[in-house]
Amino acid sequence: MPVRAIRAVAALALIPVLFVAGCAPGSARANASAAVRLPACDGSRPARPDLVQVVCASDAIMARRLAWSAWGKPVATAVGEAVVDLCAFEDCHTGSYSAVPIVLVASKLVTCPKGVRAYTRLQYVFVGTSPFQGLPANMNYSNFMFGSARAGMPRDQTVQFAC
Repeated sequence: MPVRAIRAVAALALIPVLFVAGCAPGSARANASAAVRLPACDGSRPARPDLVQVVCASDAIMARRLAWSAWGKPVATAVGEAVVDLCAFEDCHTGSYSAVPIVLVASKLVTCPKGVRAYTRLQYVFVGTSPFQGLPANMNYSNFMFGSARAGMPRDQTVQFAC
C-alpha cells in the first residue's frame, strides 16, 4: 500500500476519535457552564453578562466590562468597572457619576423553573475605597421632588435575585 493511502486511512480513522473527544466531559462542562445564568433587573437571564445593573431599585451601580472566572461553578467572580451615580442616595438633582474598579461574586447557584440554573446572590466590592463611603446600609431616602422613598445601599453589599 502506498504511503499516501496509509496516511489517508489513518486520517479517516482519527475522525471518530476527534469527534468523541469533542463530546467528552470537558466539552459537556463548557456547555453546562454556558447554560448557567445571572438573573437581571429587567427579567432577562444572561450568561456571563458583560454589563450588570447591581442594585435593581436604582441606577446607583452599573458594573461593565466584566471578565468572569469560574462561571458555572458554585461561585463565579468578575472584575470590571462600576459606573456609580454618587447622587443616587442624595438629592443632587443632576447626578454625579464616577467610574471605579469593582469585583462581583455570584453565588447561591440554584435550579430555576424549566431547569435553568442561575446564580441568585450577587456580592460586590469596590476596589479601594467605596464611592458611597459613609452612607448607612438598608436605609430609605426621601425623594423630595416626587414624594416617594428610594431604597438605600444593600446590606453587606449583597443583592438577591429571584429565578
